[in-house]
Amino acid sequence: MSDTGGATGAPNNDEAGKPAAEAEQAPETYKFFDLPLDRWELFDSRTLRSSRIVLGSDLNPIIDFFNSADVGVGGRDAREAAAELSLPDPDRRRLEALLRVRSYDVYTLRAALGSHLSPERFEQLALPDSEKRQLEEHTKDYTRALFAIIFEDSGIEAGNRQAMRTLLEGSSKEIVQRNVMALAQKFAIKPTELVNYIAGVGEMLLAIAFYRRAFDYTRLDLHTFIREIKTLHEHQFVVTQHPDLQQNTRKILALGARTTKLLDDYFESFNGIGKIWENLTPDRFRQIREAVERQYPIIGSTLCIWQVKLEAWNRRFHRTTRRDNSPAQFATFFQERIFPNFEKIQLQLDRIRNFDRALRLEAKERAMKEGGAAKPAS
Repeated sequence: MSDTGGATGAPNNDEAGKPAAEAEQAPETYKFFDLPLDRWELFDSRTLRSSRIVLGSDLNPIIDFFNSADVGVGGRDAREAAAELSLPDPDRRRLEALLRVRSYDVYTLRAALGSHLSPERFEQLALPDSEKRQLEEHTKDYTRALFAIIFEDSGIEAGNRQAMRTLLEGSSKEIVQRNVMALAQKFAIKPTELVNYIAGVGEMLLAIAFYRRAFDYTRLDLHTFIREIKTLHEHQFVVTQHPDLQQNTRKILALGARTTKLLDDYFESFNGIGKIWENLTPDRFRQIREAVERQYPIIGSTLCIWQVKLEAWNRRFHRTTRRDNSPAQFATFFQERIFPNFEKIQLQLDRIRNFDRALRLEAKERAMKEGGAAKPAS
């Protein structure tokens, strides 16, 4: 970044209004900070159904209200608005549950609203079928490891979850029966339970693939942002005007590096999904599944916090016709809109647990239980 021009690696005056990078735009499903309340049938209140919840750059929720012509009538603090809406108790409890989370992705919503929705509404709270088909590409690394172990020495191959389902439930009755019996014997699993386990693993892999794809959409903007913040961090003139700027940008740079490392390791850990079959019992499967599903809101919140800050930054400096993107403007906006409340991501990062760690903890707990140990696993 020069003293008079735009930032190196950031838009200069001639580039303002252009995208930060030529990247595929994320579908609405992958924008975790913005939830139109009519996307799924979550509420009975017409007022709420015609509104949306958005996380602001301060990471606090805002309810955007719209009139009957779908014209925005302004956003309000979500908690104050909720208190004034005179909602019926079921809607009030659902809204309170939403205001406690910091990501509005589908799996976080399922975790938050599971006890507040009817079975029919909960069933509808899911990814579109078209998105599930696209996610098959992101499950290949995981299913390859899973299927290789399942069909080891059988001469049978399955390239994806649908192929697995076809093999186990299709019309090739003789092959299905032979493989189900062989797998059941190999893993000491009841044949009637095997298909249910595979379906459960498939659902977990779909969720992991969903978050992995969300991270793929976020990654390029994140790298561009980090590059710009690094340039700001090294700008000698600007840091003299903002005494704590260098300290704050250093923290954000560290958080960016830590986030990337943790999420890459997290998704890579599912390459060992085949280990789930070892000593599998209904109780063990339940414990593993619960451990994996507890991570969904954590991964979702981690990605959402970055999305919120990146959206604010890009709207100000990349998707705009304003031409005042000087180094001083970068610094001021960073200090006032980007850095505040960013420390909230630390809690999420501290709670990320890789799949192989979940397996180790489950094995430790099982060993202690079998050994009659009184001390719980840490």
